[in-house]
Amino acid sequence: MKQIASFGCGVDSVAGLLLNSNYDEIIFADTLDELPSTYQYMEYFEKKSGLKITKVTSKHGSLYDYFFKGKSQSSKYHHWCSDKFKIQPIRKYLREKYGKKETFEMSIFIDFSEFHRMRESDRKYIKNKYPLVEQKLNRDQLKEIIKSKGYLLPEKSGCYHCCFTTKKGWIKLRNNEPELWEKTKDLENNSNTKESLIKIRGKDSQTLFECRCFNG
Repeated sequence: MKQIASFGCGVDSVAGLLLNSNYDEIIFADTLDELPSTYQYMEYFEKKSGLKITKVTSKHGSLYDYFFKGKSQSSKYHHWCSDKFKIQPIRKYLREKYGKKETFEMSIFIDFSEFHRMRESDRKYIKNKYPLVEQKLNRDQLKEIIKSKGYLLPEKSGCYHCCFTTKKGWIKLRNNEPELWEKTKDLENNSNTKESLIKIRGKDSQTLFECRCFNG
């Protein structure tokens, strides 16, 4: 059985690898639309840690382009993009590299407060494991682990046009990444989805939670 780490380049997965990097492979599923800070931190982390992170992408290419061509956008009611652009590309890569007879233990890094997100794999050849939940480590503890190892803290990872972006996240995108902000507005204007994508004003902007894509 191959030991695989599903890496998201956020606090949880960075701390998880700093606690244990003994994996046959570390895989990052790239939607090609991650925040610039994620790609920058990935380069920093690989260089500082010496770990090799395999990047895989969907056969559909960029998530943004996929949405735009389909006149759609991400939706909190139909959250299928994690499966199509993260889970499936990882599984496709593993099957093509290791063959159909190999089995895998997939370490997924979510902190103890999110134990309710634990799931059994729907594939017999994959067994999901949640090392941070097993160790009962919360997010604040994980941040301290990262700092104690001499690493900078990563910023929130995720797609820049994600519907789960908080009001604070949208304002930060508008102020720091004007080109991506304009692209996101174009995506919203092009979409046939009735709900708004960018939520800065009103009740919804205060209650949204951040998306934490499941890379199992």
